[in-house]
Amino acid sequence: MLHRRLPLRRPAKALLAASAAVALFATAACSSGGSGSNSDSGSEGSEKVIHLALGQDVDTLLPMDSNVGDNIGVLDVVFDGLVRYDPKTTKPYNYVAQSIDTSDNKVWTIKIKKGLTFSNGEPVDAASFARSWNYSAYGPNAMANNYYFERIEGYDAMQGETDDDGNVTVKPKAKELSGVKIVDDLTMKVTLTAPFAGFSTMLGYTGFFPAAKACIADIKACTTKPIGNGPFKIDNWNQGVELTASKRKDYKLSEVPNYDKIDWKEYAGSSSWPDFQAGDLDLGAPPPEQWQQANNDPDLSSRKVTKETADLTYLGFPLYRKNRPWDNIEFRKAISMAIDRQKIIDTVVPSQSVPATSWVAPTIPGGKADTCEWCKFDPAAAKAALQKAGGWPSDKVLNIYLGKDDTSEAYFKAIGDQLTLNLGIKYKLIPSEDFFAERSARKFDGAYRNNWFPDYPLNENFLAPVYASGDPKNGNTNFGYYDADFEKAIKAGDQAPDIDAAIAKYQEAEQVLAKDFPTIPLDFSNSITFYSDRVDNIVINPFSGATELRQLKYVG
Repeated sequence: MLHRRLPLRRPAKALLAASAAVALFATAACSSGGSGSNSDSGSEGSEKVIHLALGQDVDTLLPMDSNVGDNIGVLDVVFDGLVRYDPKTTKPYNYVAQSIDTSDNKVWTIKIKKGLTFSNGEPVDAASFARSWNYSAYGPNAMANNYYFERIEGYDAMQGETDDDGNVTVKPKAKELSGVKIVDDLTMKVTLTAPFAGFSTMLGYTGFFPAAKACIADIKACTTKPIGNGPFKIDNWNQGVELTASKRKDYKLSEVPNYDKIDWKEYAGSSSWPDFQAGDLDLGAPPPEQWQQANNDPDLSSRKVTKETADLTYLGFPLYRKNRPWDNIEFRKAISMAIDRQKIIDTVVPSQSVPATSWVAPTIPGGKADTCEWCKFDPAAAKAALQKAGGWPSDKVLNIYLGKDDTSEAYFKAIGDQLTLNLGIKYKLIPSEDFFAERSARKFDGAYRNNWFPDYPLNENFLAPVYASGDPKNGNTNFGYYDADFEKAIKAGDQAPDIDAAIAKYQEAEQVLAKDFPTIPLDFSNSITFYSDRVDNIVINPFSGATELRQLKYVG
């Protein structure tokens, strides 16, 4: 069923995700004090320019292949989706779409607004969406957002088979989704493999953006200079150094900020803070060691916005190894109850996150707090659970795997220290730049960091893409988890007659997770963004924690 279930991308926090300005581990955006070297250069000539930070690990701007925070943040002003999301309510609303209708949640008719164009003048029409979706869904193209199209008829015939090195050994039977039909220039009909009440909610995600003919004709060029249909177009990208975009004069829709140009400067990790302090950036957040100093600064703290996001960090285990202690729920309960989440947050990332007590963020439709019974710090209960699990050998070390990131390493060191203090378990942190590839290849033999924030506002997005597989033998890719009741509840949600009924069924699926306890929720990030006196109206994306660039105002 699901071709690829990955707590993907979300290199957010350290990586993620997608979440550019996600507070906890990686804040893509940085901002400046406003009185520094660049404080009077926001208006360069007659142009109103904002200056932002960008992670140095961005490797593509192709929407079909973009699934991490920084490139999603850039593409949000370069492309328009069929729907966009209200940052206050999280509800989707039609944007490029004139209408999205269905009578059975299986066959959807999408009408597109007239007169819209890409930055190269090509029309934004039904063919442009079909073109993009077919390219993503075609397995040999190996697009990161491929699996988003598995709900559409014809997806399986486009996958083929590959060997362990990714080489195609069996070519797909089809190159286009049979479930996507162009009715006329501005109308497309989409047939799903089964009813899904939440389909229209998905359509604002980056992977569903349209593609110009010229982009598909030269896909390599499009990865560094995409041809978008949004209010800004990419001028130049010197990868690893800087990226610039300017506002289109021929843009016809309404969501256009009041500035003319965006200059992103690329940084490694959280190294952009000094430039923010120098006044060279307009959005940002300090590294952990400078957090208190920044918050105690009256001027800086007067230009700070805080918002809880849906960005979840959690601990996973190699359940696919089918041996103790990983597949013993008492062991996983012991680990969870031995972690004082609030103390770690207060010590390592003060005010930058809140303890997680659920697998779905409470801020997302269908999410609610306290679904996790064993997420409360209880060292006595943790010791009892470990004893029930058979204990931990005194000569054995627990490996904890994670990506390379200073803040993330400090955070998980604090977790390891608590496991040693409260359970007597020695540990070893193993940070790696190849973390995601190694996780997908199932190379871990210990606990490992995971991160997820939703692509669209529905509790299903925290559940099915992360834990469902349809594969009782191997389970999902990253953990090896499988539960027939979980799969059944997800399927029931998909087939529900309306979104409210679907949400209720997905909540039942989360209850199955609460019973099985395959992973340990740790925290939901707060997005804390400092801003310069050159900008105003800082609106935070409720999913990723990034600043909504279309609502950001240049004030000079």
